[in-house]
Amino acid sequence: MQKYSGAGNKFIVVDNLDGKYSDSDYGKTVAELISRTENSETDGVIFIEKSGKADFKMNYFNKDGTGDALCGNGLRCTFKYIFDNGISEKTNLKIEAVSEIYDCKSEKDGLIAVVFPPPVKVKTNFKLKVHFQEWWELLNCSYVDCGSPHIVVFTDEIEKPKVNSLEEVNISEWGRNIRMHKDLMPEGANVNFVKVTGNEKGELEIRSYERGVEGETLACGTGAISSALIFYILRNPVKPVRLLTRSGEFLFVDFIIEKNKLLNVVLSGNAERIK
Repeated sequence: MQKYSGAGNKFIVVDNLDGKYSDSDYGKTVAELISRTENSETDGVIFIEKSGKADFKMNYFNKDGTGDALCGNGLRCTFKYIFDNGISEKTNLKIEAVSEIYDCKSEKDGLIAVVFPPPVKVKTNFKLKVHFQEWWELLNCSYVDCGSPHIVVFTDEIEKPKVNSLEEVNISEWGRNIRMHKDLMPEGANVNFVKVTGNEKGELEIRSYERGVEGETLACGTGAISSALIFYILRNPVKPVRLLTRSGEFLFVDFIIEKNKLLNVVLSGNAERIK
């Protein structure tokens, strides 16, 4: 097993092509790996497996042991692991994840790109009653389900307190309050706080609170997709959208649109072995 980072999103990657780990093993294996001191900053565990309908399968588990989750940065790290370890020399792979097939490829600039289908659901500009400081407010939110559910909040729409920078976002408390909001239960949602830094150029900064991690991650691929899409819909239809993550690395989201219909979304970014 090795460790990989997708723009700061950290994973333990386990080769399970021989089927050593079965359904009954995943939970205890994830718990054992995450409990190690050296893995305290890991966000999840990826099992790379054989697939009956794609080149490979990514079986992803959050650090709390919950599975059946889509992870965009995990897909990019899965591709990089397969390529780095000579499991396949293809520069284009089809990888199965949560019963869907995702096209993954290496780009000329060294970045890894993953093609996603259009979101299952998008809902813009609705209110959630939230408690951030001493008072409650009706917070303007948007929702995207692109394989995992996400709430997107623009920081310039937070009224109490006024937020001038992402550093002022109390993400541990605010993220948890929205993630566990009664209107989003039972599954809850990941939460993304977004600051628009370049409206005309499609430049954003993002901080993400993830389910399963139950805290902030340094990058979130599906969070980047959700935030870029809401920016495109509500703020400015420019593409690609460039997102600065908490790790200091960038994720790029592009949209394939024909006749005003969204056909695919492409997530690109760095993926590298870190141990």
